Amino acid sequence: MAIPFKITGAGNNSTAQNVLKVTFSQALSSVPRLEAWDDGNLNTVTGTVFTGTSGNGNIPMLAAVATTDTAPSSSWKPASPTAGGATANRLKGSTNYVNLSASAPGAGGAVRFNVVLEVPSDISAPATLNWVLAVRYWYTGSAPTLTWAGNEGTEGSPTWTSITAGASGNYLRPADQSTGTTWTVDKPTSGTKDAPYYWITT
Repeated sequence: MAIPFKITGAGNNSTAQNVLKVTFSQALSSVPRLEAWDDGNLNTVTGTVFTGTSGNGNIPMLAAVATTDTAPSSSWKPASPTAGGATANRLKGSTNYVNLSASAPGAGGAVRFNVVLEVPSDISAPATLNWVLAVRYWYTGSAPTLTWAGNEGTEGSPTWTSITAGASGNYLRPADQSTGTTWTVDKPTSGTKDAPYYWITT
């Protein structure tokens, strides 16, 4: 399949395990973790995605859940961040992150996860909500090659489409639409709203 595509099962109201996947060509020595940062330098977490607004309690707006070992419950998004790592967490650099599996993957092994963006009603509009997803991993043998992929098939019969990682990579875009070429999210009139759809684009 080809980019752009809608990721099957992405978002908070989903019990899907087959949403996003990272495969390692070589064995790891420890459990990998999913982090989010302002940019590819992985130095800062000062953007609105990480500071939130008063409307969401000034906590990170981006959350993720590991689905490698088990399917999540519906509405898996944590109400608040957990310091360090957790199976489901609000993402903020190395302060709050997601442990992607119960044990270190072997050569050819993979981890899976899901994501959600929470949009508060008091966020400035239009808002620039930038973030970079990063998988931090450890190894003692050969350096692994990572292959990122998203499912555009079904939960029962996933079709994994590769996502280019790194500086020339693609975009993960929350959206209000399940089809089309405009990827925007309208803020709610009160409270918060979870973006219902997620697309991979160039």
